[in-house]
Amino acid sequence: MNIYKDNRVGQGSRGRGKTISKNSESGSQQRSHTVTNTKKETRFQWFFQRAELPDGQYDPETGTGLLCIEELSKKDKGIYRAMVSDDRGEDDTILDLTGDALDAIFTELGRIGALSATPLKIQGTEEGIRIFSKVKYYNVEYMKTTWFHKDKRLESGDRIRTGTTLDEIWLHILDPKDSDKGKYTLEIAAGKEVRQLSTDLSGQAFEDAMAEHQRLKALAIIEKNRAKVVRGLPDVATIMEDKTLCLTCVISGDPTPEISWLKNDQPVTFLDRYRMEVRGTEVTITIEKVNSDDSGRYGVFVKNKYGSETGQVTISVFKHGDEPKELKSM
Repeated sequence: MNIYKDNRVGQGSRGRGKTISKNSESGSQQRSHTVTNTKKETRFQWFFQRAELPDGQYDPETGTGLLCIEELSKKDKGIYRAMVSDDRGEDDTILDLTGDALDAIFTELGRIGALSATPLKIQGTEEGIRIFSKVKYYNVEYMKTTWFHKDKRLESGDRIRTGTTLDEIWLHILDPKDSDKGKYTLEIAAGKEVRQLSTDLSGQAFEDAMAEHQRLKALAIIEKNRAKVVRGLPDVATIMEDKTLCLTCVISGDPTPEISWLKNDQPVTFLDRYRMEVRGTEVTITIEKVNSDDSGRYGVFVKNKYGSETGQVTISVFKHGDEPKELKSM
């Protein structure tokens, strides 16, 4: 759906008027101007505050010049000029997009945004329950939203969060309780347009949202606490024989993970030249006087009741006097 507003003010001798088009899909704005009596050499240019706009488009076959501004905002306020020129001279037309003209466009976009609001949806989240509506456009300066619970106006607080994005209006109930059940209403005001949307957070709707909330909360606890190799191990380590190799990584997990090292998928026995040291969350494996038999794919394996993870590194040992060679697949 497009809404058009014709503006003939400042029409040049070659022009047939300019059009302001507001796109309800994205809140973008198009300005177009049609010219006649042109030649192949005729040049069409758009200017904003006397600076040329390179993104303007011109179709010589139809004589239409088009300028599209994505996500129209107050920074687009100003004087727009469309100019045609060739060896016969030049002509132009002006659009004054300031003051009431710009306010009128934003008010209309706000009305379109309010009418585009989808029915309220209920969604369980990790933190609680979200109630939201999708919109094709939202402008905080020209649109106002108010939430109600059982016809009582809601304000943001410890357990209630409200907010908007360019395409969504939302209410977030943190740590939901039985007292949060009931009818919720969203009121959207844009100029003279006022729209209300309602949904009932009770019965099966409340139970389903709570079940999803508990599921996501449990998954978040698992992800937060499961055993992980956070950082530290390189992908590849190359070392000369007879040197001492030390590899350190950082792990996390609650409860503290069990730790083991693998070489080519087999457990490493920490005897003689092999030693492991754990200091808090840092785990270090030390191999003294490395030789070619120590080459291979190593992994540190950590696990606790919430899960496990393996961090891997490939070690290549080269002889005295040799240059490190590219590693072959192991």
